[in-house]
Amino acid sequence: MIVLDDTLLIGRGQVRSCYRHPQDEPLVIKVPAGSQKAQIQANHKEMKGYRFLLRRHGWLDCISHCHGFVATSHGEGLVCDCIRDSDGTISQTIWDIVHSRNKCDLDNILAIAAQFCAYLAEKDIWLFDFNLKNIALSRQSDNTCRAIILDLKGRYDNNEFIPFSSYIGYLARKKRERRARQLIERINYFYAARHNPQPHCPLPSPADF
Repeated sequence: MIVLDDTLLIGRGQVRSCYRHPQDEPLVIKVPAGSQKAQIQANHKEMKGYRFLLRRHGWLDCISHCHGFVATSHGEGLVCDCIRDSDGTISQTIWDIVHSRNKCDLDNILAIAAQFCAYLAEKDIWLFDFNLKNIALSRQSDNTCRAIILDLKGRYDNNEFIPFSSYIGYLARKKRERRARQLIERINYFYAARHNPQPHCPLPSPADF
């Protein structure tokens, strides 16, 4: 069993927590954040989504690849790539950059996001969760950034009453287009909220938009 403690914690969400792998630096381990059904099922949905992407597209360099399950001190964990910059530091997400940095090149972030969405459309990759915390920007040695999506549940985490977009290509593409537009809107929205906050108005979280 792999022991995970807070010194290894990278981030904690409503459904899962993400830890650095204590014995393998290029990897992370995602574990349930609690005992609710959605929390327990999230890792298995992601593995199903990952296998679907591999069957459909083969190897992709725009995703964090999954490597199987392990037993941990926080329950069953899913082992995935740890996305890092060229200097070895763990890459920041779009949310980290837009919301937390005092200086942020908004135009550059928007261009990277638009290019990423165009790539997904060109390859017809069925990914839909474009939450700002789910896209890491890996800084390369030439100082450019490569967008990598961290959550691959995709078609297996569909909240539609009848999940047609999980199986019908036309509807999946329309959903991806809509989510791509929302990603650009969210980046602008949270950048504005961070740099021009209204008095006595707390900054929203990504889930509020």
